[in-house]
Amino acid sequence: MLELEYRKKSALDHPYEESRRDVYDFSEYLNDLVKEVRFSGISMKLRETDLPDGSEEKNDLIINGRTVSEILKGLDLVLPGSKSCGNCSGACGTGSCGTDEREELDWNEAIIEDIPDIILKNAISKALADTREN
Repeated sequence: MLELEYRKKSALDHPYEESRRDVYDFSEYLNDLVKEVRFSGISMKLRETDLPDGSEEKNDLIINGRTVSEILKGLDLVLPGSKSCGNCSGACGTGSCGTDEREELDWNEAIIEDIPDIILKNAISKALADTREN
């Protein structure tokens, strides 16, 4: 079983412009992700822990007792073959379809809510593999 804990204040510690999501959106994203993972037959539980707004502790995501940053140390991230911008099938081969969106791996690691989907899914896969090894 994978256990996720989203430790959060009621708002981001950084300006919203520096993140892909705010706290509410990240919480919704995690709930949807847990449903997706459960649907694929993997047991996963999400707990949200509210931190005091004045706390020195930063918002973070813990997977089976380790932060995402700890899990990702030394991990080679796996990217899909082509990047889809959402405007086409992604099969055009250009990689960006002329959009000025952020790179897929561009992540401000000081803001857990900014984590790209592909990086979080790699962290979850690594945590699952580590659980199965033990």
